[in-house]
Formats: sequence, C-alpha cells, structure tokens
Amino acid sequence: MPPTAIKWLASIAFGLLIGRTAYSVFNPLLILAFGLNGPAADLDTSAAVEKMQIVGAIITLLVTVAAAAALVRIPNMRRLIGWGCALLGVSLLLTIPVNLLMMDPAAHDAATAGARAASDANTALFFWALIFGLPYIGGGLVLTIMGIVLVRKNPGQGQPAAAATPR
Repeated sequence: MPPTAIKWLASIAFGLLIGRTAYSVFNPLLILAFGLNGPAADLDTSAAVEKMQIVGAIITLLVTVAAAAALVRIPNMRRLIGWGCALLGVSLLLTIPVNLLMMDPAAHDAATAGARAASDANTALFFWALIFGLPYIGGGLVLTIMGIVLVRKNPGQGQPAAAATPR
C-alpha cells in the first residue's frame, strides 16, 4: 500500500491531465452547442463566447474532480497509474474524431468548392492529420495499452495473488 500523500498527488496529477484533455473533447461540442461555428457567428458573439468558456471551465473542473476522486480510491499504486494512463489515453483518442466535427466537409468536395480549392483543402487535411492527429493517436494508443497492461498485471483487492499468476 503506497503512502497516502503519494496516492493523492498521483490522483490529482492524473485528474488534472484528464480534465485538460477532456476540455479538448468538450470544447468543439460546446462551440457547436452555442452556435459559434455557423454564419451567425460573424455577429457580436462575445456573450456566447463568455458563457461557453464558463461552461467549459465547469465541465473541466467536474471531470478533473471526478477523475481524481475515482483514482484515489484505488489501493494498488500500479493499478492507479494503469487506470490513470488508460483514461488519459482514451481521452486523447477521443480528441481527434470530435475535432473533425469542426471541419467543413464541403471544402473537400471538388463539385462544390472547385478542383483547386478541394485539392488545397485535402492537402491541408493531410498535413493537419500528420502534425496534429498522429501524435494524439500514437500517444493515446500507447497510454491506453500501457494502462490496460498495468491494470491486468496487478490484481485488485478482491482477487488473490495466486489467481493472478499463470501456472
């Protein structure tokens, strides 16, 4: 059993990281919910932006506190790190598809945007995926797999240690 202070510090650190990446997941959804992505977004939207930032901060705080509170209850330090890595990896993996919601699909269609503009948009999407997507996907997969391995290799409280070792 690890010391309580180390367990709390690890839980809070993972909670902050998970909360920060959860904001990257919720922010595009909040932009859509508050109508800041359409033609009406050209008007004065400072009040909507302020409300969106407040709601985003509240959601981030709730996710941070929930993750830290859930992780601090895990008695085994390796399982705590494993669950923290798995949750962080999943939130990193969710960032990519949610951010793709913000892209304009008509910009990639040669029939609506013109062949040259569609080619430019497709090239930009390729470089966006290369620069932004690959590190998130790679880091998310590594963290998720590492977290699952740590959780599976270390038995929980209810499981005897003999049952966890292969014969």
